[in-house]
Amino acid sequence: MTQLESVDRSLHLLERGLSEAASSKALQWLSVPVPLLQAESLLAVEPHADAWYWSGGRDQEFVGIGVAKRLTGHGPDRFESIDRQLQELWSSLEPHASAPAGAPEPRVVGGFAFQSGRSSQAPWDGFGEGQLVLPRLTYTRREDRAWLTLAAAPQELSTAAERARFLNEAAQLVAAATAGKEPEREIAPGPYELAEPSAEEWRQQIDDVKRAILAGAFEKVVLARHVLVRFARELSAARVLARLRESSPNSPRFAFRVNGATFIGSPPERLLAKSGLRIETEAVAGSLPASDVGAAEQLLSDAKLLAEHAPVVQDLVERLRPVAELEPLPERPFAHRARHILHLKTPISATLRAPERALSLLSRIHPTPAVGGYPTAPALRFIAEHEADERGWYAGPIGWIDSADNADFAVALRSGVISGKQAHLYVGAGIVSGSDSDSELQETGWKLKVLLSALG
Repeated sequence: MTQLESVDRSLHLLERGLSEAASSKALQWLSVPVPLLQAESLLAVEPHADAWYWSGGRDQEFVGIGVAKRLTGHGPDRFESIDRQLQELWSSLEPHASAPAGAPEPRVVGGFAFQSGRSSQAPWDGFGEGQLVLPRLTYTRREDRAWLTLAAAPQELSTAAERARFLNEAAQLVAAATAGKEPEREIAPGPYELAEPSAEEWRQQIDDVKRAILAGAFEKVVLARHVLVRFARELSAARVLARLRESSPNSPRFAFRVNGATFIGSPPERLLAKSGLRIETEAVAGSLPASDVGAAEQLLSDAKLLAEHAPVVQDLVERLRPVAELEPLPERPFAHRARHILHLKTPISATLRAPERALSLLSRIHPTPAVGGYPTAPALRFIAEHEADERGWYAGPIGWIDSADNADFAVALRSGVISGKQAHLYVGAGIVSGSDSDSELQETGWKLKVLLSALG
């Protein structure tokens, strides 16, 4: 079958499915197979619509365009509030009876702010403290197969005109799929300038943390560094994602666009993967540049880095033990490469003793000491009182949940918000008693390189 014939068949199947769904009284989920495409290019098809991109690596990715249903929450109970809305959504949704074999399960995508009450200022004011979205149109690729899925309320399909509008939107996306054009990576955004706190301000923050550690307030705090980059030309989320893919195709990538601002990144750390009763997470803390001679050996023997890593493992184990049987942990962390940085990593696998909702598990383990500190409560108070800029969704959970309550969430690190000609970039460093301010500033510099290079 030629590509044109494949496109015609996809649109014909979608048109037939829309007609069959017209009499339904439930929210519809309708999938049809479509040709393969460079998924991030779809973000440019409807540049003003809210949109989402997620890739766990080389073998899967999906893009959501528009909003069929948005679930929001704020305050300390935001995870529980959104989960109640999510269960109501799944009970009201009706997958189409003739879904093709292997078609994707209904899925919502989104994320949460690092802390409640700390995402009201620009660039975070449109994101809120937590939201999950059921996209209006979703392109899903698994290895060499792809689908286009439509989510629509019954009133949106009740007339021929409404169904034709949906079909036209889908046709535009399929046309993008068959155009064979990737985002234009060769167009750089031109000259830029950086605005950031001075090195002296950074040293002062670290000294404040070390004094608090010496006084017994906590053992570790993770400080965030915010850098504003202003460019001569507008930035393209699709091009940034394309550069991230090209530089490391097996690394996770995400983008979430709300009201014209796009939160984008390539996180090195999984927070939660859930499949039935099986769950996986990982402790990731302690970093060195991968280019340093003997970096892996130094990483595994550096007392300061091991001291930074150990509380993350301990805390995750303590939080999961009440609800799950944990598998034996490795005797020591290993060196994991994420792009040009090596991290200490300890994988943690477990089986739930009884079903527990994915969002309940997220609430249980977020934030880990890898992004907040240890013990958690006093570290979070210090961050809220001393960091000059709101973190928003930086270092918060970001990912997806399907209708079977399977989920995959990363920690939103190596990330920033692009809007127009500006990029707000965020990186962090774990501060313990043995930290050196110049070394910690240098560490945030390596981490910034991931996004600075992706910005062009």
